[in-house]
Amino acid sequence: MRIGVISDPHGCLVGLRAALDWLKAEAVDLVACAGDVVNFGPQPNECVDLLVERNVASVQGNIDRDILLPPSRDETTNERTRQIIEIDNWCREHLTPASRQWLAELPLRLSPAPDVLVVHGGLHDAEEIVDVAAAPDLPSGVSVVVAGHLHRPFITTVQTGVWVNAGSAGRSCDGDPRAAVTVLERQAERWRASIHRVPFDLDTAVEAIRQAKMPHAERLIETQRKACWW
Repeated sequence: MRIGVISDPHGCLVGLRAALDWLKAEAVDLVACAGDVVNFGPQPNECVDLLVERNVASVQGNIDRDILLPPSRDETTNERTRQIIEIDNWCREHLTPASRQWLAELPLRLSPAPDVLVVHGGLHDAEEIVDVAAAPDLPSGVSVVVAGHLHRPFITTVQTGVWVNAGSAGRSCDGDPRAAVTVLERQAERWRASIHRVPFDLDTAVEAIRQAKMPHAERLIETQRKACWW
């Protein structure tokens, strides 16, 4: 059995499509998403629609959850925070009712195989930071956990199994703008995890940001090209 896992497309349709097309060519048995499907990219509804069309089950990321809240009226004097709030509110305004319902109904965890668990951040909190140096105890009966949230892919061995971060399919933050894709392959009663990078057309992604007239578009474009956070 082979399982593909992606995470954090963040409204970048061209990156998400490239990742899913790559997994289709690899003929994996199923694909799961570790959340944060929307926001920070120009095509949140299209990303939701593509996951539905490709029958990709997803967990709910912290952004998927928070974007359903009322618009923020935080009068912060911090410029960085103010810019992010404006981008959040742009996404809220553009989400369709169907996308909102889909995001609201996402589970917090998925089990694409009996001993595989997909979450967004940590085992109990979508915003938890589980980096490569962490050593979480896996739940009983689970040998592999795949998460997202950090936009930096890695594989690390923990006491009772393997923890994988799937990185981002749309807005990587590790200096490599390509989409990140995880493949789990069952071999002799154990899972082998591998991370792959899939190129996508950055110019098309950039043009979509401009065409959508997103707030702080040039900053979004800069971070997209440099594969860095805000």
